[in-house]
Amino acid sequence: MNAKQKGMVDQLNALLSNITFVAQKVDYLSYQCITIPKNISAYDAYRMMTCNQPQWIELLFRIRDFLGKMVGIRPIKGFNKLGENEPDIGQKVHFFSVAEKKRDTLTLVVRDFHLDVCVHIRLVDDSKTQNKLYLITSVKNHHFVGKLYMMPVSVLHPYIVRKLFKNINVK
Repeated sequence: MNAKQKGMVDQLNALLSNITFVAQKVDYLSYQCITIPKNISAYDAYRMMTCNQPQWIELLFRIRDFLGKMVGIRPIKGFNKLGENEPDIGQKVHFFSVAEKKRDTLTLVVRDFHLDVCVHIRLVDDSKTQNKLYLITSVKNHHFVGKLYMMPVSVLHPYIVRKLFKNINVK
């Protein structure tokens, strides 16, 4: 973990307790935060975020699946609309497995030959009517292909998350 990542971890640990990362030592770490109404659970926030994706994100998923096929990366085909029924721990949500689920926490993990990814969503009390939603992404690369894959993803990921945050209905 480099100095910038260590600073982010220290900041996150000061804000949140019991953060789940994909591994003890990660190669990529990112977090974004927004304010949402108290009546939205961590799973509901994820479901709302992924219910609609702009065409440019769909295109990025298609490019990823096409290029990934050449090096043995499984296609993920982007996000489809999720139903109201919440999954149990161990079940699939999109291309992730649910590792942890509480009203204020959702941890999604995908592990493969090239890299492991963890998306950890945590809600933290902000006021009587609002929570802060933290989306923390950690990645552990296993070899060169994982590192190569993460080069463009590490640049685009924060923009994608901010765009998906806009899907959360904050009326």
